Amino acid sequence: MKTFEEKFTAWVDGELKGKELAEFEAQLPDALEARLEKQTAGQIGEILREHGRAPELANPDFFNHQLMQRIEAEAAPKADPIQWPPRRRTFFFTLPRLALAGAFSLVVAFGLYHTLIPQNATAPAEPTGKFEVINLKSGEPGTRSSIYYSSKNDVQVVDINIPSLPGDNKHASPSPKKDKDK
Repeated sequence: MKTFEEKFTAWVDGELKGKELAEFEAQLPDALEARLEKQTAGQIGEILREHGRAPELANPDFFNHQLMQRIEAEAAPKADPIQWPPRRRTFFFTLPRLALAGAFSLVVAFGLYHTLIPQNATAPAEPTGKFEVINLKSGEPGTRSSIYYSSKNDVQVVDINIPSLPGDNKHASPSPKKDKDK
C-alpha cells in the first residue's frame, strides 16, 4: 500500500488514473492549495526540462576539491566547550623534539669548529714574522734594546729604553730662581 506522500507525488506527476485519482482527491484536506502546489510543481518541471542541463565547469577538479573541503569541515566533530578533563595542547617544540634539536645543534657546532678553526698540535719552533731585527745601535749612551717573543699571542715585541731624547732640556719648564739675598 502506498503512503500519502507516494500518492501525492504520483498525483503531481499525473500518474493517478480513474478510481485511484478520485479517491486521492477526496482525501485531500485542502484541494485548492493542493492544486496550486501541483501547478507550481508542473511549472518548475517545465523550467527544469528547458534549462535542466548544468553549465560545463571550466575547472571541475578545483570545484570538486572545494566541495570536498567543505564537506570535511562540516563533518569534523565540533569541540565541546565543556570538556573534563581538559585536553593537553601539543606544541611544536615538545621535550623530545627540543632534545633532538639541541643534540643536532651540538653536532653541527662541533663539526664547524673543527673544520673552520685550524688545530695546530705543535707550535712553530721559530717565530714567523714580516721583519727581522738584525742589529740595533744607538748613539746615546745607556740605551738598551731587547726583543721578546710571546708564544701565547704569537707576537714579537721590540723594547727600546732610551734614557733621554736629544732636545728634552729645551722644552723643560724653567726652574724658579732662588733668592740668595734672603
